Amino acid sequence: MFIARWQLSTRFGKTDECVAVLRKWEIDVGQRIGWRPGSVRIASGLIGARETDIEFETRVDNLADLESSWSDMAQNPHHKDYLKKLEPLIVDGGSRWIVLREADVRAQGD
Repeated sequence: MFIARWQLSTRFGKTDECVAVLRKWEIDVGQRIGWRPGSVRIASGLIGARETDIEFETRVDNLADLESSWSDMAQNPHHKDYLKKLEPLIVDGGSRWIVLREADVRAQGD
């Protein structure tokens, strides 16, 4: 299992608006590219993080699924509309995607 996480910084005072746009994006784009609602999470900074920090993450079974979803995302006309809505809310150069491999916390043999 892998976690794909988009880390971004919003402009001051725009965090709630950005989260609202990302929630709508998840319905109009995320679900259409195969990201199940239970596999998507949006978090914003509270303690030890800037309140303008947002992380949008999804879980995928394998990297091929992730690449396929990113390809489908680029073809989705709604995605381009949401990028335009997000542009004035996000700090330029303040975002990146990272991909993590999820570790099983159970002891071997369990």
